[in-house]
Amino acid sequence: MTTRRSLLAAVLAVALALPCAPAFAERNHGGSDNGGVSAEQAAAVVSRAYGGRVVSVKQEGNGYKVRVVLDGGRVKTVQVDSHGNISGSN
Repeated sequence: MTTRRSLLAAVLAVALALPCAPAFAERNHGGSDNGGVSAEQAAAVVSRAYGGRVVSVKQEGNGYKVRVVLDGGRVKTVQVDSHGNISGSN
């Protein structure tokens, strides 16, 4: 039950933060320039996978570099490709 609440809280936090994030204001408010997922979709993929709070999304090549702050304050950088697949994270 706690995991379900944590996941719901993380999804809600991202949903509320998306309209305010400067990285999202720059581009991709619905579609994507790279023929794949949008910045918002990349953030949602990372949020679902890791929880925490997405703090930035930057386009890199055909995908995005997403930074997320996890519980305890650790910052994780995750690559999301144009298909929404996560690869290479620290």
